[in-house]
Amino acid sequence: MHDVRKVIPPDGIVALDNGMYKIWFARNYRTSVANTLLLDNALATMGAGLPSAIVASLIHTDKRVLAVCGDGGFMMNSQELETAVRLKLNLVVLVLEDRAYGMIRWKQEVDGFCDFGLDFGNPDFVAYAKSYGARGSRVGKVSEFSMMLEAAFREGGVHLVVAPIDYSENIRVLVKELHSVTGLCENPFTEPGSEADVQGTSGFGRFCSLIPGLGVKLSNDILAGPTVLLRGRGGPSA
Repeated sequence: MHDVRKVIPPDGIVALDNGMYKIWFARNYRTSVANTLLLDNALATMGAGLPSAIVASLIHTDKRVLAVCGDGGFMMNSQELETAVRLKLNLVVLVLEDRAYGMIRWKQEVDGFCDFGLDFGNPDFVAYAKSYGARGSRVGKVSEFSMMLEAAFREGGVHLVVAPIDYSENIRVLVKELHSVTGLCENPFTEPGSEADVQGTSGFGRFCSLIPGLGVKLSNDILAGPTVLLRGRGGPSA
């Protein structure tokens, strides 16, 4: 987000698809001009990022517009690259690639379901963009990221930038640090079956214990308030 903020001027527009990155942007991307961060909040409409950016670019032809999409959401409406190219828009599409429906994986795991049907393969996104007449590039290391975005905007036209992403920081920032600030449970890292867990004081702790090993580690459920955070074996508590 820091690098994105560097290349997007105050009146530039960022249009978000839906995934883990949406929560990070919603919390941490600083704006000073109204309507410069577009997201559908809890509607969780996958595939909305690119079309939203296309409309923003049509309306605000003089502004930098960036679509931020996960690979899953992007592939749900990726054919709209053709629309953007045909309309001769100036638009950059950032695709964050982890090859999974990560938020759904977290939801399945926390609810005790098996990991099913969440991994997928991707096309060569650079070649895919070129097949529509757009430009494409792939980030190879962190130091290239902001320079690659800046170059894409300077070139003009439709440019797709692919960035492989590691969501492992979610457990530190959005679980451990959240607990340290809220203190909503005595010990969020209590193992299932322990005394605290049996007493129903570690619903959030049981959530934490399920997370290690997952690629993406957050759900909107974490934002739902004490009813969810304090849920024990007996169900939701006040």
